[in-house]
Amino acid sequence: MPRTRKMTFGIIGIGRFGSGAAVELLRHGHEVLLIDKDPTCLEPFGSRCEVAVGNAEDITFLEEAGIKEVDAVIIAIGDSETSSNHATINCKDLGLYVVAKAFHATHGKILERLGADRVVYPERDSGMRLARLLTRSAVLDMIELYEEVFMMELTAKGELVDKSLSKLNLTRRFGVQVVMIIRSKSTIFPVSATDEVYEGDILVLVGPHESLTKIARLTERD
Repeated sequence: MPRTRKMTFGIIGIGRFGSGAAVELLRHGHEVLLIDKDPTCLEPFGSRCEVAVGNAEDITFLEEAGIKEVDAVIIAIGDSETSSNHATINCKDLGLYVVAKAFHATHGKILERLGADRVVYPERDSGMRLARLLTRSAVLDMIELYEEVFMMELTAKGELVDKSLSKLNLTRRFGVQVVMIIRSKSTIFPVSATDEVYEGDILVLVGPHESLTKIARLTERD
């Protein structure tokens, strides 16, 4: 999946998980198609993106809704394993990249066997977090530590490489701190201003979400 351009996502099932993913994707300027059987779930998004009311177990409905035009689909159905399974099969039959939310570990294994490209578990993966991971190629992980303070793992490339931490000066420029550098099988902790960042290093950073997003964009430039 190309992840440095504007993308189009389909989300099937607009509960807490699906709506969280939708909000984050829209926030970053991506196009979103939302599908749910309950029109009231779609009402808050009607003016912001494409919506379709219907049953994702019906492959004809999915095609008519335009699901084949998306770059990836997130199946976030929260009330029926059977519906989730059928939606996964339909989307894979249509040749889509599928991220499916599992109800539990056994269901996750079923989704994998049905062809889901990625399985997520709501007890450890939020819809917002999933959206960030799908749309930032260098971002390996991002979790909220406390009230808009996030920790991000980022693969160093682009403008971040071949510079010392003092030269990057991410704290003054973005209000973000590098707390650890992981290089191959070694870990640099604590870090110092003279530590260099090399291509492929994993940086562990802490700071506000917006600032971390700006730093992630630096990896997309040479």
